[in-house]
Amino acid sequence: MSSPRPREDARRRQERPHVLIISDDQSLSTFLGEGLVMGGFWTSVISHGLQVLEVFRLRQFDLVVLDFELGNFDALELLHRLRGVSVEPSESTPRTNAPVVIMSSVNVPLSHHERQTLGIPAVLQAPVELEEVVKTLHRAFSTWREDHPDALLADESPDG
Repeated sequence: MSSPRPREDARRRQERPHVLIISDDQSLSTFLGEGLVMGGFWTSVISHGLQVLEVFRLRQFDLVVLDFELGNFDALELLHRLRGVSVEPSESTPRTNAPVVIMSSVNVPLSHHERQTLGIPAVLQAPVELEEVVKTLHRAFSTWREDHPDALLADESPDG
C-alpha cells in the first residue's frame, strides 16, 4: 500500500536530526558526539547547564540527550527550565519541545507521569551500547515526528 504523501516519506528517509548532548563527562560526550554521527545524527555538545539555556534562546535541536549526573547544574532543574515549568519566574516559556533522552548511571527518580509531562521518552542506564542509544534516539525522533509531521528540522531553513 503506497503512502498518500510519498514526498513526505522520501523526506523523512533523508532526515538527519540534530542532537544536543548535554554532559560535563568528557568521555560520554566524545562517545556520543562521535558515535551518533555514524548512527545518522548531527551532534553538538554543551557541558554546562547555563550555557544550554542561552543556546536555546538562539537555536533549536531535534533531540536532546541529557546526562542526569550533570555536575555543574541540576539536570532536573535544567529540564524544568527547558520545558517552561521551573519555579523560576523568568522561566515560564518553554524553550523546546524536542524529546529528551536521559542517560544516567543511577536510578532516575521520575514517575511515568513526570516523564510524560517533561517529554522524556526514554531513560538509558549506563553502561549502554552505542547501538541501543542510536535505536532509542531514532525511536524517540520517529514518535515526535508523528506528532509534528510538518515541523522543520532544527537545521532546515524555512525557505529550503
